[in-house]
Amino acid sequence: MIFLGLLFIVLYLIIYIKTFTNISKGKFEYLLYFICLALPFYATLQAQIFEIFKSELLVNTIKFSKDLIFFYALLVFLLGKNESIISRSFNFSNLDKLVIGFVILILFYTLIPIGEADFFSKVIYAKNILLIPLVYFIGRNIELSDKIYGNLRKIFLVIIASSSVFVFFEFIFSTHFHTLIDYASYNSIVNEIDPQGNYGLSWSFEGQGSRPRYAAFFADPLELSASLLLLFSFTFFFFYNNTNTNNLIPLLFISFLLLMSFSRGAIVACFGIVLFSLLIHKKYITLTKIFFTSFIVFLLLFYFGGEELQYLIIDTLKFENTSSLGHLIEWIEGILSILENPFGIGLAMSGNAGGVDQSLKVGGENQFLIIGVQMGILALVVYSLILFFVIIRSMKSYNSSSNLNKKHISFTVACTKFGLLLPLLTANAELYLFVSLVSWLLAGYVEKIYLKHQLEKN
Repeated sequence: MIFLGLLFIVLYLIIYIKTFTNISKGKFEYLLYFICLALPFYATLQAQIFEIFKSELLVNTIKFSKDLIFFYALLVFLLGKNESIISRSFNFSNLDKLVIGFVILILFYTLIPIGEADFFSKVIYAKNILLIPLVYFIGRNIELSDKIYGNLRKIFLVIIASSSVFVFFEFIFSTHFHTLIDYASYNSIVNEIDPQGNYGLSWSFEGQGSRPRYAAFFADPLELSASLLLLFSFTFFFFYNNTNTNNLIPLLFISFLLLMSFSRGAIVACFGIVLFSLLIHKKYITLTKIFFTSFIVFLLLFYFGGEELQYLIIDTLKFENTSSLGHLIEWIEGILSILENPFGIGLAMSGNAGGVDQSLKVGGENQFLIIGVQMGILALVVYSLILFFVIIRSMKSYNSSSNLNKKHISFTVACTKFGLLLPLLTANAELYLFVSLVSWLLAGYVEKIYLKHQLEKN
């Protein structure tokens, strides 16, 4: 494991230096490369560094190096052009204005003295959530050439293949990769999160009946399963638009990973993506047929699939298993907090993000409620509207684009954001850096495509 850890460190440093150098030249597309190449193994990299060097300082250096590259990109964007930022003209779309409004709300709640969290905790939390609008606006100002698009496709295939290799060996040897790198000790000492569950990691690493859930090199099975929604959306485009059987292979690997991560939400979300893609293509008859066929298959599986499957379905629907019950309790707590405090209780007071003191947190198993608890109903509405606009405009961009690559990116964003609605309802899903930041950056790029088409139309 030491060799693998050192390999990951070297790989991260190479990616980081390459990204930093190219951003200095104004090549912001390299930020997309950094997100795709470095962030999938970002959490386990920190665990490996701690295992090898036993240094919290070194771990924190890696943590903040990620933030540095993003805010350096922002600095270069604002100050690295010939004309001053004051003299530039900006044409903001309605979606842009909503994102700016969200930024203003974050900054406002960072500065005002509300809530029990200290100012430093608020700053840490704000820094994390501000990455979303930052990468969105970076996406608004880049151009994804055919070369970049081709590289992105290769990177996604590498992530699918390498994740499958990791999970395959985890399954064969019945051992979590995170156990081998002593992820529990890292979490306990550095993040102050005590080990939980039968595998000494956390409850997210096991499913119904203590069945192991694998995560490859991602932070946990939940992050892996959410990331698969992006990879599934991207890959499904080829399968849908090209009957070449080679396009089926990545989908088979993704299916394997979904089963091994044992995420009911992600499996349902992938099925939802398939149905949503039919809606995008206006194939309403096919959509209806699949819906009713699936319903019949569900009933057959329920009645003839054995007691274990029946108990799993019933416990999930009745919120009687540990996971579902935990979600329900957190939802109720969050809803009550919003009703009692419609203007919020302050940043760093909900969820599991950096800066949140777990002894103070209120709710946390729903991204929408987390935002509402902290910044009130207005922020919740703004965030929801942003997601709505992104999905709708991505659909329109897909239908209006003649360029195949731009159609593909638009399709990927629309399906990913739609598929992520379920994880957003059951987890602090914006914490999953890879899928969150890639989808938001590409959402910014799709908004650029959409506005261009609207201009040409008018």
